[in-house]
Amino acid sequence: MILPMNSKTIESLNALFYPKNLAIYEASEKLWYFMMGLEELKFDKTKLYLISPSKEEISGIKCYKSLKDVPDDAIDHLILSVGRNRILESLKTILSQKKIKSIHIFTAGMGESDNEGVEIEKEVKFILDNGVDTRATGPNGMGVYSTKGHIAYEPLFPKEPGNISLVFQSGDLHSQMVRLGSIRHGLRYSKGVSIGNCIDLQISEMLEYYNSDEDTDLILVYFEGFNSLHSHEGRKLLKVFKSMKKPVLFMNGGSTERSQTAALSHTGSIGTNQKIWKGIYKQMPILEVPTSLDDMIDYTYLFSNVINRYKSKQKEVVYPKGKNALIILWSGGFGIAATNTLTELGMNVPVFKGEVLEKLRKIYPVKIGSLSNPIDLPWIASSDKYLDLALTAITEDINLVMILTDAWEDFEGKDHFQKYYNNLLKIREHTESLDNVFALILPYYPARRRRRYYSKLMKDNFIVYPSFRRAAKSFLALYEYGRKIKNIGYK
Repeated sequence: MILPMNSKTIESLNALFYPKNLAIYEASEKLWYFMMGLEELKFDKTKLYLISPSKEEISGIKCYKSLKDVPDDAIDHLILSVGRNRILESLKTILSQKKIKSIHIFTAGMGESDNEGVEIEKEVKFILDNGVDTRATGPNGMGVYSTKGHIAYEPLFPKEPGNISLVFQSGDLHSQMVRLGSIRHGLRYSKGVSIGNCIDLQISEMLEYYNSDEDTDLILVYFEGFNSLHSHEGRKLLKVFKSMKKPVLFMNGGSTERSQTAALSHTGSIGTNQKIWKGIYKQMPILEVPTSLDDMIDYTYLFSNVINRYKSKQKEVVYPKGKNALIILWSGGFGIAATNTLTELGMNVPVFKGEVLEKLRKIYPVKIGSLSNPIDLPWIASSDKYLDLALTAITEDINLVMILTDAWEDFEGKDHFQKYYNNLLKIREHTESLDNVFALILPYYPARRRRRYYSKLMKDNFIVYPSFRRAAKSFLALYEYGRKIKNIGYK
């Protein structure tokens, strides 16, 4: 039985993600990305307090010589950016001067570096554990991102709020996930934290918080290992896994013996036996993501799209019940290659025959191409027959529909293109009415027309992948999560 998160931790995490004021200690021009991130997300500058004993102002914002000079009695969030040789002294000083609800320790070169860094981390933990209610993320992490909290540690993060939340032990992977997910697929986020070495706040606590957060529907985790100062975190994390009511996409960066060595030098984390992790993935309502940022982005894209579709209808998410795929394209060679790819991944590509095939032949007695699945239909994509064939072929037994598409010059305003596009809209509507997944496959190539077409598809909320492989892998992740939560009695 897991105990509810205590009120002090909830208060600290609320302050972390929704700070009413924010201090940077010590502020300098080198932290321009923090300043620009806060500006882009329109954090209230009158509540941004820069502490610097040597500067009068930075970027037009007044600097205070000491935290004691700040007019507010308490600080919701403080970014601590000093060298490791000054971190203990600085931490004691600031905690003696103001009540601070949350701190992000930006400093690197700690437990991940050498024995001296390990000892400093022990001292930091001792200070935080004794006599203060302050909770801290880091050290060796980039910081916090919260769209509704108007806080970001760099300027290129999306400003519009979404419902995806992250906790990553790698700052760069956290940044890339937010940036690339936004650029590629228009993903939007609720909040995230680059948690670093986990000297105080743990991944388990972030998951608990997200699990009850009304602005979070999907959770992403990048994990490297446990901090040696938290011997019970493994058991705590397992208990939290069991309680999760939202999809958790979990990437374990320390999944091999060699990568565990790398993790030790990155965040000072101690890895875990992979046989244990295999059992965890099997029994818990979390989904393992391969150690590939592309896979994490692709999976997140499909999960987010499906979750938002049902949320917009105020319905509970229905996950795929099977792995049957229908492929529609215009090339026999592409169809063979796609079939091979999907079956190698574990998908089924059922061959149409008997009554279904006869229905398809009555609609379009094909002379060139095929109706057996893949459906190979050159030259007729703008016709009513194309739509009739697709609607007939797509039944409740087809769980994933993939149509190969492409752009051509000056497609907008062309009658034959509009008919084709209307066909795609109607096929998607039919597929989703059966609680199944519809995806377009638009191969990547550097061309203006493709960019314009892709933008149009994204605006109209189509799911678009650059290859059959990436679409199928993402679908299988969605299917696996649905199968998992059903088998373990989660829903």
